[in-house]
Order: sequence, then C-alpha cells, then structure tokens
Amino acid sequence: MLCMAAVPLRAQSPPCPRADLPAYAHNDYENVRPLADAIESALRGVEVDLFLVDGQLRVGHDRRAAARGGTLDSVYLQPLSRRAARCGRLTADERPFLLLLELKEPSRPSYDALIAQLASHGRLLGPREAPVGRGVAEVVLVGWTPAGSDPWLNRQHRITTHRDTLAEPGVRLLSLDYGKTMGRWWRTESGRRRWLATLRSARRANPGLLLRVHNLPVDARLYARLLEAGVDLLGTRDPVRTRAALMHHGEASWASP
Repeated sequence: MLCMAAVPLRAQSPPCPRADLPAYAHNDYENVRPLADAIESALRGVEVDLFLVDGQLRVGHDRRAAARGGTLDSVYLQPLSRRAARCGRLTADERPFLLLLELKEPSRPSYDALIAQLASHGRLLGPREAPVGRGVAEVVLVGWTPAGSDPWLNRQHRITTHRDTLAEPGVRLLSLDYGKTMGRWWRTESGRRRWLATLRSARRANPGLLLRVHNLPVDARLYARLLEAGVDLLGTRDPVRTRAALMHHGEASWASP
C-alpha cells in the first residue's frame, strides 16, 4: 500500500498573471505586498518613486524612506523578470506591463544608474532599438529627465490646464492629477464636466498615447466617467479595492480568466 506521507509534494507555481484592468498601482511600494498586489489584482502596471542612495536606486516617497526601502532591482525588476521567464507576457491583451518610474531628485547620476539598471534586464524590456511596447514591460519616466535623455525611455506630458492637450514628440503618457484639478472640493459639477471635456480633447489629439488620471479616490461611478472620457489608466493606492470597484460596476470584460 502506498504511503501518501512518503510522497513528496511538488510545489505549485502561482498562476500566470493576465493583467487586464484599466488601472495601475500608484506609489506601489507603500502596499503591504508591492508588485504582488497589483499583479494579482490584474492591474496593468505600477508607479514607483526612486532615490539614489549609496549607489543604489531605492524606492520611497522621500529620501529617508528610500534609505530604508528596497531596491528597484529586488522589489520590481527581478520579480518581473522571473514572472516573464515563466509566463511570457503579463497582460491579457499582450501589451507590455507598465513601469512608471519617477526620479524624485534632478540628478544625472540617478538617471545614469537607472539606465544601467534597466539595461541589465534587456529581456524584460526588449532591445533599445526596438519600437515602443515590444518588451514584456515598458518604462515611462514620470518625473525629472535630463536634456537629451535616452530614447529608450518614454516620458510623460502633464495636463495642468485646459490648454495642455497636445503632447510634444517623444511623449508616451498624458497625465492628469485629479486631486489638483477636477477633484478639488470647490469644483462645481459644470467645472468637472469641463475637465472631462479636456480629457476627451487630449484623447482625440493624441490617439496613440496613454492617458492616465491619478490621485483619485476609489469610486466606481468616478471610474466610469473617466473611462468614458477616454482614460486608459486609473491610478490607485489600493489595488484590491479598485479591482472590486471596477468589477462591481459591471465591467465583466475586464475580469481575469
């Protein structure tokens, strides 16, 4: 008779992620499980703040926090590379998983360190001469960038007024801070509708770019209005609640298989 206790159990690999929700984890390193919560909630990417500390790029919202935080490589690049090696693409529609990276200080050594760090994960990001989006992951710099920055890295264009709807060449991401614009407490409903019209104008003027809104509450009705206006990415500090809000709103087509 076979003794089941004597049969070693093979560790099962977690299921391959298939991100398909129109959202990303903002300040992802503040979550209890950085990267993992975003991936398991089927979000399309993460946003991470970076400081160069003792020669290493570390994650954190300020320098003191970054000195205690993990490194970009250990918290994000290595885990993503391992998942990519096992699963291939990380999104349901084969688009790249987004890494929105912000260098919090205007520092050329920080930028050079980032280029070197990313170059060591070429299989994850794709060759530098390849068109945008050919890698498993795609990097967009959402903070300071030096003049003459590497074309391998994409940049963002901030929408701060109703006139900021046309991005210059070399931009990949249009970005609106909800809390500083349409989300301010004194905004009237007509003012919010004007900002929604601004988002629609930005969408029409830049059909090939991504449009994100961040610094917004977890709110299914708000999400619906923003998505209807053409927003691609909703920034959230709570991936689990955002997934629930999107699914509760009835967008069943976003559910992971």
